[in-house]
Parts: sequence; C-alpha cells; structure tokens
Amino acid sequence: MNVRKAAPYVLIAFLLIALTLILWMVFFRNRINTNINLSRSAVIKEMQSLQRIETASFTVEKIIDGGTSGNALKEFLFGDKILLIAHGQSIAGFDLSQISEKDIKIVKQSITLTLPKPQILVTTLDNTQTRVYDRTRGILNPGDVNLESTLREAAQKSIEDASCQGGILTQASDNARKQLTSLLSALGFIEISIQIPNATCVVNN
Repeated sequence: MNVRKAAPYVLIAFLLIALTLILWMVFFRNRINTNINLSRSAVIKEMQSLQRIETASFTVEKIIDGGTSGNALKEFLFGDKILLIAHGQSIAGFDLSQISEKDIKIVKQSITLTLPKPQILVTTLDNTQTRVYDRTRGILNPGDVNLESTLREAAQKSIEDASCQGGILTQASDNARKQLTSLLSALGFIEISIQIPNATCVVNN
C-alpha cells in the first residue's frame, strides 16, 4: 500500500485509540471517586469530623428585675432590688457525634441521612452590654452580694427561652438541611434526603 494513502488510516486509528484511552481513564476515575465518596464510612467520617454544627443564632435583649418584695415600709428599711438590662445570644445546632450507620441509607447515588434533634448548644451573656440599670437598697440593708449574679443567671435563662419562642430550633433545622445538602452533593450524591426530628424547648414561664 502506498505510504501516502495509508497515512490517513494510521491517523484515524491513532485518534480512535487515544479517544478510547481518554474515555477509559474518565470512566475509571469516576468509578473510583464514586466508590470512595459514596461509601457509608466516608459519610460518617465527614459527619464526625464536624462534631457539631452551629446553624442558627438569636441575639436578645431582656430587662430583668429581682430582689426583695414587701410593703413600702419594709422596702424602705430592708429592701434590695436590681433592674438589669441583659444582652445575650443563643446558638442552636446539632451534635453530629450521635450519628451512626443506622442513620445513613445509601442506594447508589441516593442518600437518606437522619439527624438527631436540634438543640440549643449554648446561651451566653454579653458582659460588655449587660449592665445594672438601677439598684435600690433599704437604709438598713447593706445589699446582697449575690443578687446581681443571681439575676444574671435568670437573664441567661430568659434569653434562651426567648430564643426558643422565636423559633431558633426551626431555623437551625432549615439551615442544617441546606448546609448538609451542599456537603453531600460535594461527596457525589445526586438524590439527597435529610430527615430531622421535630424538637421543642422547655420554656419556663
């Protein structure tokens, strides 16, 4: 066969071989990534690496008063009252260390993940903005040294209660669903379902 006539066939054969190799490499790489990213152990490892996620926060200001109570004369002589302006924050989220294999169901590129109930992880007072607005003491009362700290504890609980009533746990669930859907998509899942149990706060009235 003439060399010039054979050249196009050689070029076509080379291109076909190169295309086959490229397709094989792409398929093989994707298959490896799918096997790694879509395994249950990989998902658990990702969840455990997060430990806990903070998905909602509420900032609240409350006015708290407390101290003695009695008639005018008793208060004039022995009273001790504080009016406290408290500023603080509640943060809600999930403890992902509770997740186990039974909470994860994987079928090919579909996953169903069941989270624990959302909870308020921490409530803190901002000491730079929390202050005693007013304090009145009776003329015979030197003042309770523990009264302010007692009211600060009450203020912290009041801020947590206000966050609960404001729907912090619902917001935590909504945000967690968005964040974890993005994470699981990055791991290679296409169909993602995140189940979150309803949770309620215990509010002291």
